[in-house]
Amino acid sequence: MAGFLDKFRKKITASVWKNETDVPQVKNIDDKIALGVLLWVVAEADNKFLPEEEDEIKEILLSSAKIPEKDILLILASVREAARERIDLYTFTHEVSKNLPYSVKISIIEALFCVACSDKELDEKEVGVIRKISGLFHVAHKDFINAKMKVKKRFKLDSFDF
Repeated sequence: MAGFLDKFRKKITASVWKNETDVPQVKNIDDKIALGVLLWVVAEADNKFLPEEEDEIKEILLSSAKIPEKDILLILASVREAARERIDLYTFTHEVSKNLPYSVKISIIEALFCVACSDKELDEKEVGVIRKISGLFHVAHKDFINAKMKVKKRFKLDSFDF
């Protein structure tokens, strides 16, 4: 794998895993980076990055990505830096989604909606970014809508908006 993830993987590997024998397989690192960066991009979409959104990102990375608690602050700092590089979503999603199963792509879309809904409102700009990522992942529109409705129900948000 070349490009953004290659460079970023080396940076994270060097800063998080001091002992080379502890370094997880490349795919596991890529999944964590990809998920974290996409979550961060959605949180920043409405120009209001709130503590609730960062807490939700942290929770998703701890539970879904299985990042050890001791590494989470460093991973969050690395993800924040990567997201602020203003990645090209087309190139990034193309690079990370090549080998992702469809069910994982849907799980990522649901996680993105969790971040967007964590402040108890779903902003039009956040939905737009998630819609774009969903399209770049080649997620069917019905699965995008189902993910949105599932998460909105979980967060008890009105179902009659975008």
